[in-house]
Amino acid sequence: MSPVRKIVNDPVYGFITIDHPLILQIISHPYYQRLRNINQMAFAHLVYPGAVHSRLHHSLGAYQLMCNALSELKNKGVVITTEEELGAKIAILLHDIGHGPFSHALEQELISGVHHEAISILIMKKLNEELNGQLDTAISIFTDQHEKHARGGR
Repeated sequence: MSPVRKIVNDPVYGFITIDHPLILQIISHPYYQRLRNINQMAFAHLVYPGAVHSRLHHSLGAYQLMCNALSELKNKGVVITTEEELGAKIAILLHDIGHGPFSHALEQELISGVHHEAISILIMKKLNEELNGQLDTAISIFTDQHEKHARGGR
């Protein structure tokens, strides 16, 4: 049986609670876990020894900020469906999943003309296949194809 909730102690945002089964499944997936081994700051640690956090750490922080933003928007009366809320959280969680070694520093050197966003979309689509289409809304949000974006966010 997989856990119902995961709590991550983040040095910037404090305790980050992840309690949706699909999000728990995503963060446990090897595609997501590989972000543990990719530095957010590429070679910056050579000059700033404390700049050693990973893309996984960055993505979890971005997830927490998205949770805060969605909560604030809903408190202000913005209508956000449960599906849109989950999609936005997944989109931000996976926004950097396509990064390779050394992040932006070598991005154009590894595959000329291909940015990490394009690779992120490919990985999201592959993960979506494995998860039986449960990432459709997240992908539409990530690629600016969601209906609210197309209508100007109304």
